[in-house]
Amino acid sequence: MNRENQEAIDKCLRGFYSNSFFHIYIDGDFNPTISNVSSQKDKGTALHEYCHYIQNIGTLWGLYCSIHNYEVIIEFKNAITASNVIKRPFAFSLTEALKKKNEYIRHGNGTMGYPGWNLDVKEPIDIKLKDVMINGKKRYLVDVSFTLVDGSKQTIQLGAHIIKESMAAMYQSLLDSTAVHDDVPYNLVKLIAEKRFPETAKDIRKLICYCHASLFSMSPGSCLIDTLKDAECANPQMNGFELFDKFVHTKVVTNSKGVMETIVEFFNQMVTGFKGMLELNLAAPLDYIDTALERVRLDSPYYPFLSVLYNTRFFSEEDFSALIGYYGIPYIQTSNYGFHYPQGSGGEGKEASADVLELIVQEALYESFVEQKHTFCCPLYYMCQDTDFEKPECFTNPWEGGLCSYKIVSDSLGLNNKKVT
Repeated sequence: MNRENQEAIDKCLRGFYSNSFFHIYIDGDFNPTISNVSSQKDKGTALHEYCHYIQNIGTLWGLYCSIHNYEVIIEFKNAITASNVIKRPFAFSLTEALKKKNEYIRHGNGTMGYPGWNLDVKEPIDIKLKDVMINGKKRYLVDVSFTLVDGSKQTIQLGAHIIKESMAAMYQSLLDSTAVHDDVPYNLVKLIAEKRFPETAKDIRKLICYCHASLFSMSPGSCLIDTLKDAECANPQMNGFELFDKFVHTKVVTNSKGVMETIVEFFNQMVTGFKGMLELNLAAPLDYIDTALERVRLDSPYYPFLSVLYNTRFFSEEDFSALIGYYGIPYIQTSNYGFHYPQGSGGEGKEASADVLELIVQEALYESFVEQKHTFCCPLYYMCQDTDFEKPECFTNPWEGGLCSYKIVSDSLGLNNKKVT
């Protein structure tokens, strides 16, 4: 491997500091027994990313986006299989149904990215609710206007992206009170609450629970504002978990057949449907994924990710370890090339659960063919670097050369018999 390739990989890894479906990268140390992590900063970072993991699989919005992403990968696999000559970056057409879902997700996510803005907290924060028609259905959006420390005026759309980042930053602060974040997107929900819902803002546990509740809506931004209003004015005596529990058991949604269901019923059907989709499209049997999805269902009155906030200790390293013990860990990579694998039914010390690894490989295959930035090397190089699986083709055509996880999955799509340019 030449120096240019090494520098490219290092740059890629330094920029990969987020979680995707069942996959977390941590720029630091990690251990499932959190007390064994020496750095308080690393403990808080791990909690922040783990929060995204639960948001991803354990909320209506997160699971809807995960299902959509995998539906896109299925369309990609079908297009690859049907093509004899493949030019990268590979372009393929989405079905009209998936295009419509893209629109819902784009609006529901709100303003994306990390602008690094910090607010002048002495100035007011204005909130404007508006309704728009998306694919023939009414959806409610929230514009938030504020003044930055440099005096400039800005307006963003409050949606799932800012809510998830704000929630994760608040959860992170429970283990690392010294963590510093930019106001947008990480502190914005807390700042809105301090300006508009001051009594609720005094309890960070409430804000965390209300953020999580809003992710069980297809209009997360307006749902959060409505929930904060309810907490401030109608139910100030209820704690955050009580309000979340009331929310998911009393709010109703209309399913695809026009039938009204509670969020609990609707979400459970989504979990079942996603498992069925994965069973049909993964060669590996569901193992870790099955366990993880079963444990985020809402049937039980005990929802550990939020109810643990209201134990006698408030929140501790032991609580974080207990959450990991209940929900498990996805595939976790750390900056020192340490790996922690999701365990299947074989238990601790056994091989990593094959269903998660196959899902990660399918996502990597999609990225390396569709996204221009990933064509210079295999997105899974970090797994193979300095191992027997590393090969020259990692930087050109990983579907060729020696056997690796990428090649196993790409062979199943017939890439070894196609012309790729």
